[in-house]
Amino acid sequence: MNAWRKIGENSSEAVILAVDFDSAARPEARFPAFAARVRPAAELWLTAQPDNAEREFLTAQTYLEFWAKRPPGRVEALVGFCVGCVFLPALADQIERIQGSRPALLLIDPERVVTSSILRDFSNTVGGMAVLTDAEREAAISEARSLCDSAGDDFASAATGVVKLYEATAGIAFDRLGLDDETSEDLMGLFRSYVSYLLAAHTLIPKPTRAAGVALTSAQFRSGAMHATSERSFPVGTESMLDDERVAEAARAFFQGVLR
Repeated sequence: MNAWRKIGENSSEAVILAVDFDSAARPEARFPAFAARVRPAAELWLTAQPDNAEREFLTAQTYLEFWAKRPPGRVEALVGFCVGCVFLPALADQIERIQGSRPALLLIDPERVVTSSILRDFSNTVGGMAVLTDAEREAAISEARSLCDSAGDDFASAATGVVKLYEATAGIAFDRLGLDDETSEDLMGLFRSYVSYLLAAHTLIPKPTRAAGVALTSAQFRSGAMHATSERSFPVGTESMLDDERVAEAARAFFQGVLR
């Protein structure tokens, strides 16, 4: 499987890489919408996920090695969304060793991964399974909360427990929907891959001197943009950050400064 997917065409040899867990199933705006709005003077490529993340948890180094198979051209900037921002400093280190110059970093609503992150995402996913009864959804979410509370700061333990709970809960939902085994497994694999991505990000602790970047944050942003050299907030929900013209204008200005 290719590590990158082109989402923005340009004749320039300059390249911008975007890091995100992209899925058509998620409610938030995605990087293809961002690419269409910003149209930087560079090719824009988006991360894919390793196939084996659908079956097992992968290390952060495995992701970085997978993404090292980067597109041809000179990488001038990295842009991340939410958890994707956590990978940017280490990916920038890797690219700097290869090409001799360090890409600039643009952080869009950067988020560190904590145990409550997986609880929130599990709750959102299961909460949308209308084929389950209210009582079944509430029981699954309550059990996930107990698993995360018991795990404390042990994210790997929380991840393992929540994935098993998702498989059991989603299995009931998929059976009721009459999904075949292949489709069910594809959907299970998507969730496993997402949790693997979260776990890998959780293990990365960027060094302040290497992690500096410009942050664009939403109205819901509360945690403070770690190591950002500057931060600009927008009256926009997290779900719309990648498809808002004001955010796109700020990103466009950032890329123009980097690519000049």
